[in-house]
Amino acid sequence: MEGDYATPYYAVSIETSELRDDVMYRVMTEKVMDLAAEQAGYLYADWVVDESAKLVFYWRKREQAEAWMNHTMMLRVLSIGGQFWFDRYSLKLLEVQKEKVVLSHKSWQDNARFPVIKTPRGVLKLLSLEEAPLLKAYVNEQREHLVQWEPLRGEDYYSDETCYLRVKEMRRDFIEDRGCVLCLLSPERDRMLAYSNYSQFVRGISQSCFLGYSLAADLQGQGYMHECLSAGIEYISKELNIDRIQACYMPRNHKSAAVLARLKFEKEGVARNYLKINGQWEDHTLTALTLR
Repeated sequence: MEGDYATPYYAVSIETSELRDDVMYRVMTEKVMDLAAEQAGYLYADWVVDESAKLVFYWRKREQAEAWMNHTMMLRVLSIGGQFWFDRYSLKLLEVQKEKVVLSHKSWQDNARFPVIKTPRGVLKLLSLEEAPLLKAYVNEQREHLVQWEPLRGEDYYSDETCYLRVKEMRRDFIEDRGCVLCLLSPERDRMLAYSNYSQFVRGISQSCFLGYSLAADLQGQGYMHECLSAGIEYISKELNIDRIQACYMPRNHKSAAVLARLKFEKEGVARNYLKINGQWEDHTLTALTLR
């Protein structure tokens, strides 16, 4: 919850049946939450997504909660949801009559829920929402440099909104044990130097993930990518218990090949027409680092 509010206050609760399309549901829910935050009397919201979803909006006054319960846009999204994302939902108006808030003796920051790792020349971390502008600056500054190594991007990819939503998704993926994005920042934390994405976590008998990464053009050849990945791999292995990391590169990307070789990734084969990069289907060399 966001704070300690005088009671009574009010809530609009939405609970769905099992979700069919998790990605699109998340996108639309983010937009509805942003809209709610602009309304008079809004306090905060709780959102839990698993096989089904529960979303609760809290309001200062009953009439404000009722207005949100009947808001055209929210009802429209629920109608769309009934067609595409879930079979049924319940919509409830609740009154919070009593509230008890219990605080831990340690601050949230001291609990280190999200990784913050000091490296010799920077800080490797999962970005906070306040650091989304660093991601925006990075993708825009490196746009021409990275275009030959990445999928085609629309203009929205470089916007404030998309970068903010990407950071929210990074944090949610980490909490839900689906992946971990670690960005290398300058020591002052005012510039993003490199990006590493450990994605598609597979648990159980696999304990594996995929790795993607990029580095600012002006820092190439100075060991920054090795610094970022070596610290990240140690964290992923020791703290998140991932012991097989797979990565791939286009055969002509000699710098990427050298980075992986230095980290002791081993070649496992070649995938023909594996990924569509900059509008073209490209072969990729498949590699993996096994830490078992």
